[in-house]
Amino acid sequence: MMDALIQEFTEYLKGVKKTSENTVISYKRDLERMLSYMERRGITDVKDITQDRLLDYAGSLHDEHFAASSITRHYTSIKAFFRYMLENGNIEDNPAETLKSPQIEKKGPRVLTTVEIEDLLSQKFSNDAKGMRDKAILELMYATGLKTSEVIGLKLSNVDLSLSCIRITGSGRNAKERLVPYGKKAKDALSSYLLKARGELLTENEDDETVFLNCSGLPMSRQGLWKLIKTYVKKAGINSDITPFTLRHSFAVHLVDNGADVSSVQELMGYSESNTISRYIKKRDDSKDPFAWARIRN
Repeated sequence: MMDALIQEFTEYLKGVKKTSENTVISYKRDLERMLSYMERRGITDVKDITQDRLLDYAGSLHDEHFAASSITRHYTSIKAFFRYMLENGNIEDNPAETLKSPQIEKKGPRVLTTVEIEDLLSQKFSNDAKGMRDKAILELMYATGLKTSEVIGLKLSNVDLSLSCIRITGSGRNAKERLVPYGKKAKDALSSYLLKARGELLTENEDDETVFLNCSGLPMSRQGLWKLIKTYVKKAGINSDITPFTLRHSFAVHLVDNGADVSSVQELMGYSESNTISRYIKKRDDSKDPFAWARIRN
């Protein structure tokens, strides 16, 4: 009987709620698992599923070491099903109301190790304009902690090669201009790109002020930057999902790990609230490596 009700519920999701196929499949799988658990205990009527029995089932998920996110998904499926049962008169009371999802521990952003940074930035780049551009981008992102929007929106007027710094003008009502210094590695890569490679990419856009251009001579897109990073991460043999924010976060953590003041790093990154990066930057005993500081600052 209950399997027919589950089928009716999934048809309702598809036909009335226009729920995506993947979500419907997920709901059905979760509910069929619950049904199997109840049937093994002689419970075949939806009206006989009580709060206590649902709590027993919830306990079985914990006992089988389901992840908190998986348990939360199961609860979502169960709650939606019993709401539907109540609305359609199949039950008089909703036994799923008291189910509380477990707290999901939020993991901090991924931090590249100094070895991974060395593998990423010291790999062989091609000697053409694209290779020089890519090296400059990666070196600069790790050396400055710039956001994706700041990298792809960087203008020639914002770059001071003689002082080895970049001027970033923030957006928003309370935005402040900030100067972000960068070290010798980034300066060498950026200088080579600007002096030897950018002109080859520029094509007909002679008046364009954007620093980093794609192979069509246009400003790089956000998607293009993400693809660039993923390409070189793979070439470096780093088996992890690395994003532009990973480089930004690694910049901050490595600076703090090697003696920089959190408030100073926060200012470099353009954060206004005093606790913004302190929420996810922690001193790590396994990162006392002067190489990280040298790569960023010298």
